Amino acid sequence: MSALRVGVVGAGHIASIAQLPTLVQRSDVELAALVSRREDPSELQRRWGFKSVYRSVREMLAGEDLDAVFVLTPRSEHVAAVEAALEAGVDVFCEKPLATSTDDAVRLAQKAETLGRVLMVGLNRRFAPVYVAAREAFGESGATFCVAQKNRAGSEYRATFENAIHMVDLLRWFCGGEVVDVSATAAGTDEWEEDGTAALIRFSTGNTGILMASRTAGAWSEKLDAHGQMRSAEVIAPDSVTLVDGGVRTVRTMSPEAFGWATATDTFGFSAAVHHFLDRVQDRGEPLTSGWEAAKTQQLLDRILEAAGLPTEEQPGRTWASQAKK
Repeated sequence: MSALRVGVVGAGHIASIAQLPTLVQRSDVELAALVSRREDPSELQRRWGFKSVYRSVREMLAGEDLDAVFVLTPRSEHVAAVEAALEAGVDVFCEKPLATSTDDAVRLAQKAETLGRVLMVGLNRRFAPVYVAAREAFGESGATFCVAQKNRAGSEYRATFENAIHMVDLLRWFCGGEVVDVSATAAGTDEWEEDGTAALIRFSTGNTGILMASRTAGAWSEKLDAHGQMRSAEVIAPDSVTLVDGGVRTVRTMSPEAFGWATATDTFGFSAAVHHFLDRVQDRGEPLTSGWEAAKTQQLLDRILEAAGLPTEEQPGRTWASQAKK
């Protein structure tokens, strides 16, 4: 097969440690074009080997015959870039979240389906080795109980949306089925910069998920506990997973010494997510974190926010873009 011609929109800090290192290692990928707003993008072009550089998504799409586009911009720019690529007949990988509003996420998922394009969202925790090992322990029926936590110090604009979306997605993946009921509570006096959120979610499978997302923790931590079928899994991300089955406890440590995984590119699932998307571009299969999956995760996140008395929309006069400039 000829190489997949790939365009990349945005090549900032996260892209340089998450997706780009994997793309340049693929022998079947040609980095055909980059969209960058830098005054002088020549360093980026040389570093990653892009053939051409453009100032806008539409210029790139008009000037190139691409197989896939990676949208790695700030979240406020996702919708316009994803929509333009889909309408140009190009498959899209978009960093999370797919959109800053659930309505836009649903619309993009529907557009991809209508146009027959592959749309995948970078909910990379589903591809992290520790979470994959934990999820496999419960098979199709999923975990009866699952507790997902992402805690750290500090707060930010729409903190639950910003930091808890990975854990909300993991709860959907581990528990399975549709959401039946959500109850939640939030801490803090500023509804736009909450100190944290806790939620209880019941799924149609009969399984139950619990979310904890604190911004008043003493240190950064991400972990998940799952139980069911007389089995248990404990994940301390990104490095270890403990599985208990039949009274036998197995501990796997995902360390560079043990497995040769030296960076977060592998341990947090960024690399595996890129490979998964490119494989789906070639075989036309449905990605594990498709546009529809991402939209459903945002729908659940909205229900959590509503149950906690937090807004699901932007603060009047304030956007993700304006927040990023602070």
